[in-house]
Amino acid sequence: MTLTYASKLYFKQLAPNTFKSKCLSTQLMQTNPLIASTSKGFFALLPLGQRIVEKLTKLVETELVKIGGQKCEVPSMGPKIMWEKSGRWNELGSEMFKLNDRLETEYCLQPTAEEMFTTLTQNLGSINKKMLPLMLFQTSQKFRDEMNPRFGVIRSKQFLMNDLYTFDVDSVAAENTYNNVFKVYETIFEEILGFKNEIYKVQANPGAMGGNFSHEFHLPNPSAEDALLICNSCGQKSKKDEVKNLSNCSHCESHNLTTIDTVEIGHTFQLGEKYSKVFEATSSKGNPYFMCCFGLGITRIIAAAIDVLSVSNKALRLPNSIAPFKLAIILPKENTVNSLFLQSFINDIANLPTFSNCVLIDDRAEKSIGRRIHDANHLGIPNILVASSHKHVDPYEIQTIEYLKTYPKSDKVEKVGDLTHSELFAQLSK
Repeated sequence: MTLTYASKLYFKQLAPNTFKSKCLSTQLMQTNPLIASTSKGFFALLPLGQRIVEKLTKLVETELVKIGGQKCEVPSMGPKIMWEKSGRWNELGSEMFKLNDRLETEYCLQPTAEEMFTTLTQNLGSINKKMLPLMLFQTSQKFRDEMNPRFGVIRSKQFLMNDLYTFDVDSVAAENTYNNVFKVYETIFEEILGFKNEIYKVQANPGAMGGNFSHEFHLPNPSAEDALLICNSCGQKSKKDEVKNLSNCSHCESHNLTTIDTVEIGHTFQLGEKYSKVFEATSSKGNPYFMCCFGLGITRIIAAAIDVLSVSNKALRLPNSIAPFKLAIILPKENTVNSLFLQSFINDIANLPTFSNCVLIDDRAEKSIGRRIHDANHLGIPNILVASSHKHVDPYEIQTIEYLKTYPKSDKVEKVGDLTHSELFAQLSK
């Protein structure tokens, strides 16, 4: 159980209009501050942003481990010879950062890692069938030389991604693995992050990744990085830039179509034997493995979630599961009967499973209580407790604590009430 004190936190909120951007999440992530721009297309993760990233990373990795995923980490630099072998050194072209070491050996900063993970699997030699499907993942920095980086971490030159690579003996087993991971992605987006009504799943072109087919996961986003066509008659969803005839639905021929601006936050691929053949990653029977790969843009998911749940630059909103803190406790400048009462059971609150290591004690005595409530709202902390600053409170009367909440898709703070100890724990234990 760890408590964080605001007076010691690397944290200074800036005025909402400090950063001008078409993208709301970019403004909110910089003013709170979660990130700081270091140069065009590159951002530092500040302590609050790092807390959110670690929470999202942990919940993603926990779900992958449940179905047999094993965590690895491969170098960010990939040798040219490996990427030439797959044909993607030239195929990806100027999108890749390329560099030489002192011996003039050429490398790239890897935007993805199919080549390297397939090589690692080939190096294992014959694998016992009990190990299959082999499911290896990492959460690491990826690099892409974007021509026009924009909208903060939604489209940057360096980004954090969780990427998973799977190896099966045949296409039937690979399809089963694909479906299992797809279900995990659904669980993450729909249940854990709570986007059941916002997430879109759509079949897409595999592109430079290659393979048989792929699916993308999208969230609505006004930055219009992508666009989906939704048929209002049959529910068919298609990527707008992949549909040749925009006037009618390819599934039911209806003309009742809606265009929705979105951003892609996850991608799943059935790769087949494209890489296993090239890198000679074969099963005990000598057949190339059937592969799938999967990617979740960790930093992009965070920005996209903020854009979905926030309504103005006055208040950031995130899913409760990845909020930097789940509870703020605001103490007055001087100890009062009421604040001593609250302090007497802070550790009990912090030991509740919901709030483990997620409690912020706002002890910044130089700021008014009203200002600190405003800051907690701006940061999107869902639960706020406020101790009274009134000194002349009868020590024998029943003490109550002011309980406030913030909600997704609202920039307001709403008062739940002045609650007794038992009432408060009943609320916090829900």
